[in-house]
Amino acid sequence: MIERMKYAVAVAFLFLAAFPALAANDAVILPVPYTAQAPFGNWSVPWSDFCEEASVAMAQAYVAGRQLSAIDFAIEMLRLAIFELRNFGYDKDTGVADTLRMLRDYYGNTKARIVYNPTSETIRNAIRDGFPVIVPVAGQLLGNPHFKSPGPRYHMVVVKGFDNADFIVNEPGTRFGNGWRYGQSTLMNAMHDFVANGDITTGQKAVIIVEK
Repeated sequence: MIERMKYAVAVAFLFLAAFPALAANDAVILPVPYTAQAPFGNWSVPWSDFCEEASVAMAQAYVAGRQLSAIDFAIEMLRLAIFELRNFGYDKDTGVADTLRMLRDYYGNTKARIVYNPTSETIRNAIRDGFPVIVPVAGQLLGNPHFKSPGPRYHMVVVKGFDNADFIVNEPGTRFGNGWRYGQSTLMNAMHDFVANGDITTGQKAVIIVEK
């Protein structure tokens, strides 16, 4: 009997080793509401600069249990821009520190937090716990075919899910961005906080976990 059990365990181990996707069987998608940063298709200023505002509005709407229309999202983004101008003196290219201030000081979400030098598992664990993750990126490294070439120097997205290969994101930089997929290695490589001058890829690796 013991020998049979050992044999069964060995066979199961070999099977799972040969098919790691089945072994992991690890896929989660959070129902984070989506908006493009230009919800009505007008990509002129200020909408062309609203990736951070859109990301904050989407993530916070989810943790607050709110379903927003396109008009609602547009109003949220404009209000966030006003908040930024009053408190930061600018409303374009906010790094993770000021983006966190939007969540905490505008929305009152004191549980949102920055994690520096995260791993892909950091992001997956947050999603497993039910928390969307805001990721700052060097947009030109994402290779999104819907971006106007060469893509944004600095950008921000919301990770809302993953499977064994990809991160599933709300990508505000295109109207096709609901549930867009980036390879996990692609997103981790592109992850960089804002750098005002010089090479954006020198920006620190960081994310914002939007807890509730």
